Amino acid sequence: MYRFLIFVLFILFGCTKPVHKSVNLELTIPKFTSTISISNDGLTATIISDRGLSDLDSLMGLAQQPLSTTDLLQLASPEIHDSTLSIFSEIVSPSLSVNQRQRTFKSIQETDGRYLINFALDTNFVFPIIRNAVASHDPGQPIHHLFDLDGTTPQFATMVPSSPLQLPCKNLDVPTRASRLPNAPRAYRSGIHRGIDFFSNWGTPVRAVADGIIIRSDLNYEEYGADFRVEMLKRAAQLKRTPSDIFNELLLGQAVIIDHGFDLFPGYRAITIYAHLSHIHPDLKPGYAIQSGEVFGKTGNSGTKPSTIGTRAESHLHWELILQDSRGEYYFGQDLQYDDLQSALRRLFSN
Repeated sequence: MYRFLIFVLFILFGCTKPVHKSVNLELTIPKFTSTISISNDGLTATIISDRGLSDLDSLMGLAQQPLSTTDLLQLASPEIHDSTLSIFSEIVSPSLSVNQRQRTFKSIQETDGRYLINFALDTNFVFPIIRNAVASHDPGQPIHHLFDLDGTTPQFATMVPSSPLQLPCKNLDVPTRASRLPNAPRAYRSGIHRGIDFFSNWGTPVRAVADGIIIRSDLNYEEYGADFRVEMLKRAAQLKRTPSDIFNELLLGQAVIIDHGFDLFPGYRAITIYAHLSHIHPDLKPGYAIQSGEVFGKTGNSGTKPSTIGTRAESHLHWELILQDSRGEYYFGQDLQYDDLQSALRRLFSN
């Protein structure tokens, strides 16, 4: 690129008619310092230089410095909330090479004896790549692909339960980090996060959020092997989604599911899922009538990669609220943007 610019400037100089003047040896000519200006959005850069091309090497390095994936994502998809940008950056990054994130040489212009060397990023090429990567993780569909009948996602932004729910772990509030909330991409399993991750110490008590009946209780759970888990995730990647069997039977780990019936959200059957447990009370069997706030288990990391290799790292409770009607199943908060999602989740729980 540098040689090309030298060549272009050489042609420009060669086309300029020489001017013969007497030389005043005592005249001091101030040294011109080349400068660079970069637009606020970072998409363009302009170097202003004299014929001596002062400091051109270092300034060209700045002009061609790659933009970050996060900055480009924010420009291409401004609707994504700041809290979610880092998650989607991980999704978009494999689709963009370093060269595609660089400003490239566009033109040279002469103005008042100075040369303006312009660089720009090709947004017509890069932005569609980013938007397609984001769109590929759009959660706007019911959650069980095999059985849904084109259901309509409930209006979660305005829904409230008939009675406020208890927090599943006492004194652990709904997190604010987008990666722990519904709709966050989960690249490792080619899917979307459907619930809330309440990170906690190993063995933190877990309680029912509302009255209900136990319909799943993995009292005799045994952890799967690490190699088996990896193989199943490869199959999910091949499908480009998380199949319901891999999600429910493998990735939830030791889990409890509670049926709350049709009264909590009129018009829908509501169930809650409590996953990655390390312990379940032995009396908690299918058909057991559980009371709101009743402690039935303890947090852990079952079903996660650390658990399959024998460590207690990443202990947390994965909690979901699923609503069902005659046409499909939907996780609470599905399709909501970050701010609306936070408001909807806060309305779910009592203090």
